[in-house]
Parts: sequence; C-alpha cells; structure tokens
Amino acid sequence: MKRSIVLVFVVSFFLIAWLGGCAPAPTPLVPWSLVVIGDSIALNNPLHCYGCTGFVTRYANSITETTGHPVDVQNFARMNSNIDGLIYDLETYESRRDALSNADIIIVGIANNDTAWNRDDDPCDGPGGDEMEWSKYNAACIAEWTEFLRPRFEDAFASIAALRAGKPTLLLTFNAYNFWNSQPGVEVLPDEMVKEGDLLDDWNTMICQVAEENGFACADIYHAFNGADGLIPAPDLIANGNIHPSDKGIEVIAGVLSDLGLGSLVP
Repeated sequence: MKRSIVLVFVVSFFLIAWLGGCAPAPTPLVPWSLVVIGDSIALNNPLHCYGCTGFVTRYANSITETTGHPVDVQNFARMNSNIDGLIYDLETYESRRDALSNADIIIVGIANNDTAWNRDDDPCDGPGGDEMEWSKYNAACIAEWTEFLRPRFEDAFASIAALRAGKPTLLLTFNAYNFWNSQPGVEVLPDEMVKEGDLLDDWNTMICQVAEENGFACADIYHAFNGADGLIPAPDLIANGNIHPSDKGIEVIAGVLSDLGLGSLVP
C-alpha cells in the first residue's frame, strides 16, 4: 500500500513537471512604436549636447520602466526644420507617413524655428542677423505672424492625427522655451525680457490651442524652463550657450512629457 502511494506521488510529480515544461511560453509584448517628427530640439545631435541621452530616448525608457512594455523609437526630426519643412516631409516621404500611420505614440516638436525672431520673412524685423532688435517687436506684428502661420500648424497637426484615423494613439507636442535670456554674454534688459515673455506667451498659446484641437496633448516646456511668468533665465537647461537643451534640460523635457500620462495606451 505504501509502495503504491509513493509510486502515485512520483508519477504525479513527474507528470506535473512534464506538463509545466510543455506549457507554451508567454507571448512577448509587441513593442509600442514611438515616432518623432520635427526640428532639432528633439534630434539629440551630439554637436548640440555631446554625450547626452536625448529626451525621446529617456521618455521611451520611462514608459518601459513604468509599464513593462517595450518601446521602439523612430526619430525623423531634422536640423533647421520648420512648419513648412514638416509639411513637405509629410507630403513627400511615404516612409514618414507609413511610420506615423503605424505609431502608438507620436511626438511633434515644431514650435521653435517659426517664431518671428527665428524667421527672416516675419513682419516684425524681417531679414536680420544674430542681434535681436526688440524695438521692432510688438503685439501687433506678433499677432499678425501668429495668425498667418496658424493654418499651417492646423494643417500639420490635423494631417498627422488623420493618419491614425481614430486608433488608440498618444499624440504629443511641446511648446517653445525662452533661450534668449539664458545665453552667456547676451544682455537682456528688463523691459526686453518682459516683451520676450509676452510675445512667447502669444506664440505658445497658438501652438497648444491648435495641437489640442486636433487631439494632441501639449507639454508645457516653456514654464518648466522659464518659470510661471516665463521670464526666468535657465542657463543650466541650455547646452553650450546655444538654443538646444543641456543634459539637465533634456531631463526636464522628458519629465514633463511623462507627467502627461499614457492616455488610452494603458487602460
């Protein structure tokens, strides 16, 4: 009797072990696709911040750390791109449209290079050099320029959202921060600083309004860098005295994006 019990136990043990070994392995998670399009702020060119890990990579890593879900990144951001360049890319390159059509997460970074002070066809100071002539800037010319470009931004955001056609997608963009008051050797007078803040307020309001009307969440990098009034210099967040974020600034951007949550990607 005891021998039978032992035999049953041994057979049961090996049967359970065998069934466990034959059980199918868990199906690996299909990575979420994160696609970036826009200008060099999102590019992480080593010429701008040598040895830095870009905020796109940090953001993707934070998603995986939070959810356990892998993320594949395709970064189509490019140097000196503006809203016209972004629309050209969408209309010209099928690879861009295909990537966006299959993306679970899309980041559009296109707020910086179209500001009046970064263009030579604006109604404020027109063609100019590196020196800002703030006396030529006022609310009227900024409003004119902002409204002139609004339809272009509407077209871009609407076209990108339409490529996903109602599929669960995390659509993100971010506004422009103030780098003029953070560059070494550049003196910004108090009245000029206030004017910068007022003009950037108007510009960023348009960017975020248009984005949100098309289903995008707009990350407020501007106030994360420059404080509640948009006037605080942030030299430690700017790399090497240029307009691009430093390693610390990159960390701030990644954090602001992460704070927006994952929406419909995570029930």
